[in-house]
Amino acid sequence: MDEEMKEIFPVTTDILESLDQIFESGLRGTHLLFSNSMIREAFHRKASKDLLADESLTEQVQLALADLLDVESLDERQEYIESLEPETRDILVHLYFGFLDKYMNYEDDQAPEVLH
Repeated sequence: MDEEMKEIFPVTTDILESLDQIFESGLRGTHLLFSNSMIREAFHRKASKDLLADESLTEQVQLALADLLDVESLDERQEYIESLEPETRDILVHLYFGFLDKYMNYEDDQAPEVLH
């Protein structure tokens, strides 16, 4: 990994706490970053692995993730995600649910019932 990519995702305690809140809500079936229609559309379109085969789209997703880390409020994050191209947003939805499943398995003993 080159130096530029290492600097894309600066992680602070605030960011980690925010992600924890997002995933805790997700475990209860409330997906704070995405509307129901965004989630539904993402799972009805092309699979994320097919989308990730497009190198330029992969770069867009990396930039979107870096931008999301810079946004402080939940409302601003939601607005930012809504403004993304559908393919980029779809990948973020798939990544979110993949991370949510890993988060759930990591905290298996403490996890509430999963409603997604």
